[in-house]
Amino acid sequence: MERYLTVAEQQHLLRTAQRVNEPLAQRDYHIMAALLYSGCRIGEFSRLCLGDVWSALKSGYLFLPREYRKGGRRDHRVLLTRPLRLHLVALLNLRGDGLAEDALVAGRFGGAMSVRSYQQRIAYWAEQAGLPMRVSPHFFRHSRAMNIMRCSEAADPRGIVQQALGHSSVATTGIYTAPSREQVAQVLEAVDGRGGRGESLAALRRDFLRRVG
Repeated sequence: MERYLTVAEQQHLLRTAQRVNEPLAQRDYHIMAALLYSGCRIGEFSRLCLGDVWSALKSGYLFLPREYRKGGRRDHRVLLTRPLRLHLVALLNLRGDGLAEDALVAGRFGGAMSVRSYQQRIAYWAEQAGLPMRVSPHFFRHSRAMNIMRCSEAADPRGIVQQALGHSSVATTGIYTAPSREQVAQVLEAVDGRGGRGESLAALRRDFLRRVG
């Protein structure tokens, strides 16, 4: 399962947008962070309205009705952790007044921002950050799951991921139990010897020259 960001990639991508001191960049920073902390699909997030967010701030849960969700089979509630709450509040503050639509994130013409626009903005920031892959909004959902699997001390972290992402079956969560890119790289470096022991390129070069010279 490759469509996720490592912790270092997540931090670098978010900082790339956060460092740009203009409203559009700040909006995009809070969007990406909210996607990461909520695990929402972009189709769900793009349909959030002001009422959804205000209700969530009061109740502590972001309610996603089934009509927002892929397949439309069941409702889902996302726990508002402290970081998610802060980023949603920031989006409310950045939105401003005077828009006819009540979408959380407004597009260029005042209506709700389209899924395509989300995709383009996130791809733009991934390019600005110099990430080697083309990042889509769905990367944040997978990254949320991988963060839980990586950090959870629960007896059944898959169950936590299932509840957090609203999977109907824990079997769907099984893809996150495969070794991560970081784990594979760490093990292969160790298996292959010198790289795994952290020797510098300069040291390797000196050793090579000594042997051939």
